[in-house]
Amino acid sequence: MDLRRNRLLKANEHVYRWLLVMYPRRFRRSYGSQMAQVFRDRLQDELRAGGPRRVVAFWARIGRDLAGSAARERVASVTGHQWRRDLAIGGGRDSVLRYVIRRLLLSLPVLLVASVLVFLVVHLTQNSLAALSGNPRVKPADIQRIRHQLGLDKSGYHQYLAWLSHFLRGDWGTSIISQKPVTKDVAGALANTAVLGFFATGLAVVIGVGVGLYSAIHQYSKFDNLATGSAFVGLSIPTFWFAVMLQLFFGIYLTRWLHLGAPLLPVAGITTPGSFGFHLMDRLRHLILPAMVLAVQIIAVYSRYMRASMLDVMHSDYLRTARAKGLREGQVIIRHAMRNALIPITTQLAIDVGLIASGLIITETVFQYPGMGFFFITAMQNGDYPQILPWLMVTVAFVIAFNLLADVMYAVLDPRIRYA
Repeated sequence: MDLRRNRLLKANEHVYRWLLVMYPRRFRRSYGSQMAQVFRDRLQDELRAGGPRRVVAFWARIGRDLAGSAARERVASVTGHQWRRDLAIGGGRDSVLRYVIRRLLLSLPVLLVASVLVFLVVHLTQNSLAALSGNPRVKPADIQRIRHQLGLDKSGYHQYLAWLSHFLRGDWGTSIISQKPVTKDVAGALANTAVLGFFATGLAVVIGVGVGLYSAIHQYSKFDNLATGSAFVGLSIPTFWFAVMLQLFFGIYLTRWLHLGAPLLPVAGITTPGSFGFHLMDRLRHLILPAMVLAVQIIAVYSRYMRASMLDVMHSDYLRTARAKGLREGQVIIRHAMRNALIPITTQLAIDVGLIASGLIITETVFQYPGMGFFFITAMQNGDYPQILPWLMVTVAFVIAFNLLADVMYAVLDPRIRYA
């Protein structure tokens, strides 16, 4: 009986030592012998207590522990202890790098599910060749040939797998209407939207945060009442109505009153018709009206968030302590109060910036601005699904990325936040 038990112990220990290759080599050299000895002692206890029947349950626990601890040690061997310590936010041991990696890994299934839903919605709601079918110059044989080239004559399952494989390789296909590479079209539209979005958002954040900060410090003053009323008006103005009013005022009425040959500010497009090359002032003039439409509501939102958040922290204990230490009121407001008050602003900013990738659909459509929003509307009208699918995937990816960035920024603004 003892001989049989010894053979069983050696066989199981041999398998366990072989499984230790899951750990990094340096870890095995330091702890491999100790782990094998602990395994042997615990296995002996199991055999004495219940015999071979308990070995199966024992191995189930060992396998679960091996999988978890080996993965952690592999990550630690790649990042290094000092690297993780440098990236720890808030002075704790928690590593932002580990948190970011975990969030990115969790985002992969989200992107996969989003790709499936996007593909189904587009294919169930859009006739991909409707624009070609309505063209009398396009023959039915040409439509069938294009359908075969695009793989539309295959099953939905095969179409999705083919599209996903090409999308992951960076081959987003060509537009059905223009026959141009979709990658270049999306990149150009995204660049135009980024210029408009970041210009308007940056300007609005500076004004909105400043107005909200001043309103909170001077609560119930005339400025505070005026800012509050203006914020509610700004939130109530429909975007499309405000855009049309600006076009009428600058494009028609102001031009007539000043007897101008052309509008003072362009009301459509991104460049002056007939111009060639890049002209900075011309681009800025075309950005002013769309940026005004976007900035009005953003200023209203950020000023209200900042005012409410500042009022929450103005009477906190740590601010009273800072004042008791003799700090000037400006240092107390900027270094202590404002830093914590910016956390709600960070959340809203991440959402707004992430949605910039989806395009400012209403504003870009009204002003005929060639960004992601106008790109999407045109693609939907034409049923150009090779353009629609990448647009939606880029939008989802940007939203996830900026939400992750917001989570990391929380700990920068508030050291009390930890990420395990």
